[in-house]
Formats: sequence, structure tokens, C-alpha cells
Amino acid sequence: MAKEEVQDRFGIVYMIFVLLGTATLLPWNVFLTEKEFYDVRFQVAPFNEYIADNFMSLFALVFNTTNLLALGVLIQFQRYLSLRVLVAQPLLITFIMLVATAGVAVKVSISGEQMAQFTLPSLGLMGVCTAMLQGGARYSLPASSQQCTSGVWCQASHSGTGVPSAEDVAPAALVYFGASAGVLLLCIIGYSLLPYLPYGRYKLLLAGIIDDPKERDLLTTAEDYIEPLLTITNSTPAPAAAAAAAAEPDPSQLLASTSTSPLLPTHHAAASPAGGVQQQQQQQQRTSTRTAIVSVESDHSLFTRSWQRRNAFTIYCVALFNCLAVTMSSHPGISSFICSVNNPALTSPCTSRLGQGPLGGRLFGDLFVPLLYVMFSVGDFLGRLMSGYGPWARAAPKPLSILFYSVVRAGITAAVLFCHLVTPTSWTLPQLLGQDYYPLGLIMLLGLTQGHLISTICMHAPATLQPAHASRYGPVTSFAISSGCFLGSFVSLYLATQFQTHVAGPGGGGGGGPAGGGLVLLRGLGGGNVDMAAM
Repeated sequence: MAKEEVQDRFGIVYMIFVLLGTATLLPWNVFLTEKEFYDVRFQVAPFNEYIADNFMSLFALVFNTTNLLALGVLIQFQRYLSLRVLVAQPLLITFIMLVATAGVAVKVSISGEQMAQFTLPSLGLMGVCTAMLQGGARYSLPASSQQCTSGVWCQASHSGTGVPSAEDVAPAALVYFGASAGVLLLCIIGYSLLPYLPYGRYKLLLAGIIDDPKERDLLTTAEDYIEPLLTITNSTPAPAAAAAAAAEPDPSQLLASTSTSPLLPTHHAAASPAGGVQQQQQQQQRTSTRTAIVSVESDHSLFTRSWQRRNAFTIYCVALFNCLAVTMSSHPGISSFICSVNNPALTSPCTSRLGQGPLGGRLFGDLFVPLLYVMFSVGDFLGRLMSGYGPWARAAPKPLSILFYSVVRAGITAAVLFCHLVTPTSWTLPQLLGQDYYPLGLIMLLGLTQGHLISTICMHAPATLQPAHASRYGPVTSFAISSGCFLGSFVSLYLATQFQTHVAGPGGGGGGGPAGGGLVLLRGLGGGNVDMAAM
């Protein structure tokens, strides 16, 4: 422990790390929760119809693709990069991009094509920055609370009257992106202050980030850097072991025999066998601390294990991959287009107000999607709490059980597709779940199972690795998470494209309606919805 106890006064260092953890996924959540803004701005002519119809899935795909590629590069080259490159510079780049996005938000004359040309590359760059922050930050990512509150706040700041226009959503978006940039600025300031705070500097010294030998000698001892040694209490030795021990000379006597000190005569090294046995017994009856690298299990014991236990870590990582892939395939790319069953909107966005009701009728109007985000985050939080209770908290679950758990969650995603989805063009699947409590419950269950599954895996996966392979845990699990998000984004884009009716619009070409005619939904010039029979 430290020579002088260093305290984190007022929890300042702790709050800085909380901010840094929030900043890691802040840009991703900022763009997700501004659905109404992009729903309007991507429809400003001229626009790309494919992007306008599937922008939420494209957001996830672009972000996760660059994040995965950058993470793969960092796994190989992270050791050559300083913490300033991994933390400070990504924070600064993200801050600049959020400020630029806030500036673009008030330019109402920008077309949908121009907005897409700015937004999609920005998301790709933020995916790279997030990968760098994931590599440089070794702390929790409390982003769920930010996601569940920011969406409600940004949507509530809109006036909520009729179908919003570019002028209507611009002020709220300016404030929202500006406030997010302010959070990033606080993170940059907090990170810069860490070396000047006593407790922050103490932690940086322990981590080897600050290399000052004099200060290290002043604040720390060698015990701060050494892992606890293995302590073994030996019982009274068996006669055979005692006889073997007696045949070996006492190390202290060997030292005495080679000493040049005149106070230790050389003939003292020849001790009687009986005395050697007695000393050896006394030493083995006391607690002895041995500095050695102890293997948890031998290669033979590992080989005799079942296939499931030998490959436990790999199976856990596959389950982690499945968990994120299932979540991203429906949330937020699909779930962000769910409206209340009482909402009269035929195409996205949802009608803002539904007469009289909670929050002036807006809770089941334009605030219904942010409410789903809240339900997901609450479920995720409860799932993480639940992981600390039950049999899986006391002992590691069977890897195949965890894998089965991760696959079964796909049923939740399938059920979401049959809720009341209001997409930019008509949704072709039937509305089988025609009550508002269905999407609310499904999205909360999706978050709860994700939080429970990820926390359970992260609790037990490290113990499945041998000490020599412990360093694989961080990079492999991070890669599994990013890969799962990447695949889930592809699935979300496929589902959004497959189950929408695409028609030619003012922004460019598009696919026709179903073969043989049918009802096609077109946007009216005033922003409303007009039903027209297909010719």
C-alpha cells in the first residue's frame, strides 16, 4: 500500500472516469436518439430515398463497420500508442465533429443528400474514435443512462405541433448537439486535470503512465506493483519426506560456510543430521511464502476435461457475439420506427400529439420512441443487477447453456417485427401485436436479457482462461462485441429493406410496389400521407 494514504477528495477523480466512460459511447447514442431530426432532414429534396428509408440501420452499419476495423488494427498496434493518442485525441476529434454537426443542424437549406454526405462519414470517424477510446479506457461505460435520458429530452424540446419541418427541428437539434459537445469538452478538461490531482497522479504512477522514479519512491512501495504471493501452510512432513529433507544441507549453513566473516567458523557448516531434520520440521510447520508462477491446472487435467469445458472461453465469446448481433438486428434500427397503436401516422415520423393525455398527448406521440429507449436502458440495468443473484452468480454456468440463452433471444427480435411499425414507406408485415404494452415489454425484455447475459459472461469468462492466456480476455471479448454489432447492423438493414414497400420519390429512383398492384403510400407535398391506388 502507499506510504502516505492518497484520498480521492470529493470523488473528483471518480467523476472524471465516469465522464470518460460516458464519452466512449456518447457520440453513438447522440445520433441514435435524434431520429426525428434526421427523419425530417433526410427528406429535404433532393434526397436519396434508400438512405431516407433506412437511415437508422445505415447509422448502425457505418458506425460498427469502422469501429470493428479500427479495433482489429488496435489489437495489433495498441502497445505502440500512447494514452494521449488513445484517449485525448479521439475526445478532441469527437468534440469537433459534434460542434460541426450542431452548426449543420441550423442550416435548413441543406438537402437530404448533402446531410447524408456529412452525417455518414462523421459516424464512420466516430466509430474509429470509439474504438480508440475502448482500447485506451479501462473503466466501465455508463452509457445507458445517457441514452435513456437524452432521447426524451431532445424530443421533448420540440414544440410537437403537427408534422415537423426542417425549421421546427433545427433549434432543438442545435441545443442537443451543442450540449453533447459540452459533455465532451468536460471530458477533455477532466482528462487534462488527472495528472494534477493527487489521487489521479497516484493512479497514473501505478499504471506506469507517468514515469517519475523520485515521485514513485515517495508515494508508493514495491508492494503496490507486486501481485499477492501464494501462501502455503505445510503440515508435519511424512517420515520419507523428512529423511529426504535431512539429506539436503541447510541453505543458511551453506551461506555461513562460504562467508568471509571471522565470526562464523567454517566448521559450523557441518551440522548433525538430527539437528537438520528438526530444523526442517520446524520450517515446514510454519507458513511459508513462495514467489513462483503457479499454474492453475496441468496440461493433463485440461486434456481430460470435457470438450465443453476445454472450449468454455470460445463458447462464451460466441454467445457474446450472438447477444449483440440479436440486439442490433432490431434495436434501434427497427424499434425506432415503432409508434403507439393509437397514432394515426401512416409513415414516419409519428404524429406528435394525440389529443389529451400524458404530457399533453405526446407520451404516445413523438415521445413513444424515446420511451422505448428508456425501457431498454431500464431493462439493461435490471439485468446487470440480476446477474449478481441466482445459481449463475455463485458458479459458472455451462457454456452451452449460455450459448443457447443467446440464441433464444432472437425470438424477441422476431416479435418486434410484428408490432406497430411506422416506417418511411409502408411496413408489409402484419401487425399481430396490436397493443402498446407489447413493444414496451419486448424492448424492456431485450435490454434485460442483454444486460444479464453480458454481465454473466464477463463474470465467468476470465476464469476459463489459464494464467498464461489471461491477456486474451480484453481484446477477444471486445472483438466479439464489435463483430456482433457489425453483423446485427447488416441484419437490421436487410430487415428494414425487405419489409418496406419502396416507391419512386422526388429524391431519386426506387423500387416499385408489390407485383400485381396494391395500395401504395406516398408522401403528400405538405408532409402528410395520401393513399393512392397503384395503377
